Amino acid sequence: MLEVSAGHAARLGTAPALTAPATVASSPHGPVRVERLILHALDNHQGTLRLVDEPVLLNDEIAAFFTAHIEAAAQRADWHARFTTPDGVVPALCRRLCDGPDDFVAASRELARRLYDQMRPRTIAPGDFLVVVYRSGDAPLQQIALLKLDPDTRLAREFTRVGGRMRVTIAAAGNLLPDTARLQKCALLTVPAAGAGFDITLLDTQAGPRADGIAAFFYRGFLGAELAPSPRRRTREFLRACDLWLSSTRSRLTPADLIAFYQARRAALAAAELDLAAFTAAALPDHPHLRTDLLAQLEPLLPAEPPAPDHPAAFAIDAGVAAPVVNRVTLELDGGARLSVPADRFGEMVRVQRERTAEGKYRVVVESLTLKEVTDR
Repeated sequence: MLEVSAGHAARLGTAPALTAPATVASSPHGPVRVERLILHALDNHQGTLRLVDEPVLLNDEIAAFFTAHIEAAAQRADWHARFTTPDGVVPALCRRLCDGPDDFVAASRELARRLYDQMRPRTIAPGDFLVVVYRSGDAPLQQIALLKLDPDTRLAREFTRVGGRMRVTIAAAGNLLPDTARLQKCALLTVPAAGAGFDITLLDTQAGPRADGIAAFFYRGFLGAELAPSPRRRTREFLRACDLWLSSTRSRLTPADLIAFYQARRAALAAAELDLAAFTAAALPDHPHLRTDLLAQLEPLLPAEPPAPDHPAAFAIDAGVAAPVVNRVTLELDGGARLSVPADRFGEMVRVQRERTAEGKYRVVVESLTLKEVTDR
């Protein structure tokens, strides 16, 4: 038996040469296959807009480089959006991207002009604008990636005019390992089936503290869309909001209250949807007077549309974000110490005394048949 005492300030919680299509990376649906790719250069600082007239001829290395950016964006994008006007200019241009090669080039040029116009009057960083049509594994629908990237010096980009047509060739200057930190903004769109609207997910790695999460010039001005957090973002924000609420309320809760809170959160995250009222009741069984305050902290996570009369106020859980919390209990103690235990063995191995000690400390008792110092760091 190992007994650990942690000071009053301790935190008990959870820690968080090819012209044909190129297959170069994986996605939840399988390998990503780039079908068409074009690059335009947007330098609003110098007042130059280089629009090309032909898709890029890709070799395996360059295709892998850009596909890595699509993969990274798909993993990190946590905002959903929808076009404010489904039959507006941008949706029409996006549909044309999936038509013939000439339509693809023409539509990409119009999208580049539209983005450049949004960038020009502002102090926005220049960048390369990529338009990619691709498929993910055996997914039946085509997908579109609209990416704004920092110019990468490891890419030798050469713009030339041949027969009155601008083209860009891209070659690797040295070792071309993907550097997705250069990804500024990205919109990923799934081409709709007949009669359906586009499914859009967005990523903005540069959004400032006053932004909605995505720069307004990109989602509102360029795309003409309106935002909605994805289940991934809502799940992340739920964890953050819980921890924020606990940071100001912890002193009013006993160690037993905290453990009950974390157990209720873990159970709520294991479901497909999280019912806020049910969670607050389960998380604070002995403190009904605190439930209203917690609910107020969490209600901004709900979708803007009111729920149906017979449906609770809930939002969908992203299983990937929830899994580390659902599967493992990680307690943070004094001095940066952490105790990490599989969730299904926590009750068997760890006991947290119901009340603090006379010194205001948490008392954590660990029982284990094994005790050894880990040396393979």
